[in-house]
Amino acid sequence: MREIRLKDVAVLAGVSTATVSRVLHGNGYVSARARERVEKALRDSGYRLNAVAQELRRQKTITIGLILHGELSHPFVGEIVIGAEQAAAEHGFNVLLLNAHGNADRERECVETLLERRVDGIIFTTAVQGKNVSLAIDAGVRAVEIERRLCSAASAVVVDNHAAAAEAMRHLVGLGHRRIGFVGEPFPDGGGDAAADIPRERFAAYRDALEECGQELDDSLIVLGRYPREPGGWGGLEAGVAYMRRLLRQAPGLTAVFAVSDLVAAGALQALYAERIRVPEQLSVVGFDDTFARYLTPPLTTIRQPMFDMGYKAASLAISLIAEDAPGRSVEFCQTRLIIRETTAPAGSPSAH
Repeated sequence: MREIRLKDVAVLAGVSTATVSRVLHGNGYVSARARERVEKALRDSGYRLNAVAQELRRQKTITIGLILHGELSHPFVGEIVIGAEQAAAEHGFNVLLLNAHGNADRERECVETLLERRVDGIIFTTAVQGKNVSLAIDAGVRAVEIERRLCSAASAVVVDNHAAAAEAMRHLVGLGHRRIGFVGEPFPDGGGDAAADIPRERFAAYRDALEECGQELDDSLIVLGRYPREPGGWGGLEAGVAYMRRLLRQAPGLTAVFAVSDLVAAGALQALYAERIRVPEQLSVVGFDDTFARYLTPPLTTIRQPMFDMGYKAASLAISLIAEDAPGRSVEFCQTRLIIRETTAPAGSPSAH
């Protein structure tokens, strides 16, 4: 016989899964009529909380759910998880990991699973769809987003992407570069899509830095494209190779490239090596993240995101909201830093390609 899930009860009662969760958790407002329908659906469906959950009803489970957007093997995701687990352990909390694999429907299922497990809080790294974050909040569970904020009712731990990218661009401009390429993700015009805020802010910093040094935006210097999922779930390496090759074809006189992630930068370095273009003598490259940048050849100049600190701060924030029984809508910023290594040098003669 198939196990009865929270969403099955919600369908039977004609309410949302969040409403069912509020009835089960004993927190949040539920109208008398809706509560009666939920309780009847619980009886009719045979849904039962397990013995531990019955015992813990109206109490804390001392557990935080952590929903991942990418593979745990990815260094960005892995460092955030380590940081979150460290903070949780210091406060006596457990962490339950689930992976949405970048899929909104899967992310919703992860939220529903965590609500069934009666976690006290949920951290999204990184949220795919804002309404899935709202689902957790509507159920009375504290939610914290990492990297970007899709739900205004949730707290978030982020970095200032514009300021970070501007620092990378100032480094290149300070070295005398003016023909600077940009390789990154596409984003819609305007600010309607919060999920596109990260690539939009990094591109805005690129554009602003060029304008500050008297350079007009040149479309031939820009290559934007989606990152297809690659073996192991990482996206960006093969895209970096392809986009760098395209940039070399369409941008004569190119002297530097700003890539929006270390993975894309790694792909760019591979393409440049294949074309026998020396880095940094002929062309400088800057990445973003500082994941495996030090292990590349040459070691990559990049913007360091404090990934461990982001995870640590997110878990600490979630635990604080749980302890204070506060909804929390704060945004906390972590500090980025330019790490100069061996892929950038003063601009010389334009590379021959």
